[in-house]
Amino acid sequence: MTIPTNSLFFGDNLPFLRNHDHFPPQSVDLIYLDPQFNSNQSFNVLYKEVEGTLSTAQVKAFEDTWTWDESAAKSLHELNNVIEYTPQPLVSMLNMLEGFLGHSPMYAYLVQMAVRIVELHRILKTTGSLFLHCDPTASHYLKLVLDAVFGPKMFRNEVIWYYRRWTAKSKRFQRMHDVILFYAKSQNQKINSTYIQPTAGQLLKHQRGWDRNTVPIDGVRKPQLIIYDNAKVENAIKDGRIRLADFARIVEAQTKLTTAPDVWEINFINSQAKERLGYPTQKPLELLERIISSASLPGDTILDPFCGCGTTIDAVEQLNKEKP
Repeated sequence: MTIPTNSLFFGDNLPFLRNHDHFPPQSVDLIYLDPQFNSNQSFNVLYKEVEGTLSTAQVKAFEDTWTWDESAAKSLHELNNVIEYTPQPLVSMLNMLEGFLGHSPMYAYLVQMAVRIVELHRILKTTGSLFLHCDPTASHYLKLVLDAVFGPKMFRNEVIWYYRRWTAKSKRFQRMHDVILFYAKSQNQKINSTYIQPTAGQLLKHQRGWDRNTVPIDGVRKPQLIIYDNAKVENAIKDGRIRLADFARIVEAQTKLTTAPDVWEINFINSQAKERLGYPTQKPLELLERIISSASLPGDTILDPFCGCGTTIDAVEQLNKEKP
């Protein structure tokens, strides 16, 4: 059975993820999830009137408060004794963390995330990727969970989303980034290489050559800038100051783009931004578009199990509109 196009499931994601009719093994190409931790807030789905003003009618989406309760204990029991495809390293790691964290809100959160990540790994195709968005509150623990489920060798990047915003004075450095943990299901993952223009410094580095016939008294060769004048280049090659192969490599470097780094500078959604919906944890459309463009192809199935205000859905729709 294939997942119907443009499906939206309302409610706790775990029962849906466990439903093999809805989500059979290896049925999803890309997963992006942005779970929250212990903000002690209730997140609502906001509705707008026709005039654009906020409506008083709101539906509670979820409460971001985690406690050790019957549900958390049941999930831990299922991971240990019921789910046959629970990786043994995850069982060992969770038992170790139970001794370290006790039945704290953090441990309850990790157990509830672990039982969901096991299902996400099951439904992800061998060519698929998972991007887990988190903050420093729990990113170090979540990486342990992902390592235990996917395997440490399937870790691809810790992507840093860097942004600027006004903050109050503090006795610590301003928090200006989020972490996105990027994992692959296998070595056969889909990846669309993303490139950016090289910086002026990178170009200058490639433009430098060496005088191969002279070595200074101190034994340190000094780089000299090569000027791309035809006559001078020909003379430099004839004199042995630069090899033809080196020159070709330098010119090629100038025409190539460089692979994008794992630090993404994307503006934070300010209070007056047109795309802001009023959802407290809303992420920029540009951020989701970059993830989707990097790790999926047209026609792929993309899943956001926590959904939030639907930015992932919007990003997919926008990218579909851009197709020729």
